[in-house]
Amino acid sequence: KIWHLTDVRITGDDEAQVLTRFNLYHNVIATPQHASLPIGARGLSCQAYQGAAFWDQEIFNMPMFLYTQPAIARNILKYRYDTLDGAREKAKALGYEGAYYAWISGKTGEELCPSFFFKDVLTGRLIRNHFNCWQMHISPDITYAIWHYYQVTEDWDFIVSYGAEIVFEIARLIFSYGFFKPHRQRYEMIRLLGPDEYHENVDNNAFTNYQCQYALEKACSIFTDLQASDPESLARITQRISLINNEINNWRDMAAKLYLPQPDPDTQLIEQFDGYFQLEDTTPAEIKKRLQDPGEYHGWPNGIAVHTQVLKQADVIQLFCLQDTFTTQIERANYNYYEPRTEHGSSLSPSAYATIACKTGNASDGYQHFIKSSSVDLYNTGKAVSGGTFIGGIHTAACGAAWSVLTTGFAGLKLAGESVSFSPCLPSHWQSISFHLQIRGQRFRVEINQHSLRLTADPGNESSVSYLAENGKAYQVAAGQELVV
Repeated sequence: KIWHLTDVRITGDDEAQVLTRFNLYHNVIATPQHASLPIGARGLSCQAYQGAAFWDQEIFNMPMFLYTQPAIARNILKYRYDTLDGAREKAKALGYEGAYYAWISGKTGEELCPSFFFKDVLTGRLIRNHFNCWQMHISPDITYAIWHYYQVTEDWDFIVSYGAEIVFEIARLIFSYGFFKPHRQRYEMIRLLGPDEYHENVDNNAFTNYQCQYALEKACSIFTDLQASDPESLARITQRISLINNEINNWRDMAAKLYLPQPDPDTQLIEQFDGYFQLEDTTPAEIKKRLQDPGEYHGWPNGIAVHTQVLKQADVIQLFCLQDTFTTQIERANYNYYEPRTEHGSSLSPSAYATIACKTGNASDGYQHFIKSSSVDLYNTGKAVSGGTFIGGIHTAACGAAWSVLTTGFAGLKLAGESVSFSPCLPSHWQSISFHLQIRGQRFRVEINQHSLRLTADPGNESSVSYLAENGKAYQVAAGQELVV
């Protein structure tokens, strides 16, 4: 039954098929389905990361379940409600309002990430990293995941019962974390650590700023919708967390005035953070020649990458994977710029580049990054030790990401309002790709080959599946019917 729902079938490429099933299998077995517990960043394969959750679980592990077994996705998000008090305690301890979710989160949601994570292998001294206090994007990422869940399922009951309270507390955190610069008449997010973990203590990380604005807008939108449709539930939530209307006004103001790094008019490039383009422009291969010891940590405070443009993993490119508001021209320009400067020192990185390569029509690059991402465990190509710390084991985020690359990357899955659409970009040697989806309660099978798309609606569906073709033509596929375009 599980394979019927989650399997992705590829014809014409046995290696890709085996890698796909290997990764989907591990995403299934790493995900607790009996209780609201974290998805360990290494599953139960070893003691690395203590079986605790990162942002990986919402952004990389959850999508497969969201589109195939939404009840499991709901359970994954329910975990964040059950650990809300831990997020509140972390925010308070750091001097902020609202909910600052743990970078490494266990059963209670308390922060498990130590302040000294790596060791300087040259001196033997511990390195002070700030994963636990500057990498705040995990909180708006959770808001993103909650709204993504609602878009796919239309489960408003989850929003009322759990989601709204989480989203409101995250908006509180963002407002208290940000700074208003009067001379610029804008809010800024400072002292950050974005997805690229080699560059700490940066200002206006583009990924974080865009995600924060998104989270603020969704908090305001949910508040307004509840105010109009369910004032009793809204009153209960606001009373429970002592939320006042002036806070909503603050969120609206910040959402409107938060600085969002814009693409350069000439190059179309988005600067990863303030001053990034002023750093030494070099490559991962070049800076590795500067290592005095192969076990050196590349990042903060004095690693070989810190004062260069070399990044550990997708950052601006990761933003494109979540927010589909940028033109193909912008995505392509940034892909071409950042990819040669990316070390892919994290298993999270190749999947993001694979997805955006496909979105920009580069199936060849997409395929290479997909193979790199999905083979990290089966071919044992990942780092087992970084900066003197063991980080081996099954990379569960890469396992979950395999499904997303196949469906949103190669198949080009998108939600277009009430419709589903596809913009396929298949590798030239693939004959076809097929998979099952469930969107807004309606199940259907999708099969894409080099010439056509076949959508088959489940006979048990209660309503039609709305499909929007690339030429703008809309189709309604009733229960049990088939559409070929």
